[in-house]
Amino acid sequence: MSPELIGIISVGAGLAVLFVGLFAWLRQDMKEQGRDLRNMITEQGKEIEGVKKEIGGVKIEVASLRATVETYFRVRVDPPRTAAVAEAPEDYGAD
Repeated sequence: MSPELIGIISVGAGLAVLFVGLFAWLRQDMKEQGRDLRNMITEQGKEIEGVKKEIGGVKIEVASLRATVETYFRVRVDPPRTAAVAEAPEDYGAD
C-alpha cells in the first residue's frame, strides 16, 4: 500500500468517526431540548390554570359589585311605590 492510500483511508475513517459522533451528539441534544420544551409547556399550562382561577374570582367579584350598584341605583332612582310610614298620617296627629 502506498502512503497516499493509507492517508486517504485514515482521513476517511477519521471523518466517519467524527460524523457518527456529531450525529450522536445532535440526537442527544434534540432529546434534551424536547424534554425541556415539554417541561416548559407543562409549567405554562399550570400558570394558565392559575390565571383562569384568578379570572373566575374576579368575575364573581365583578358580578357582586354590579348587583350591588344596580340595586343601589334601582332603589335610589325607582323607590318603591308603597308608603314609607307604617301608619296613616292621621293616626299620629299629622296634618
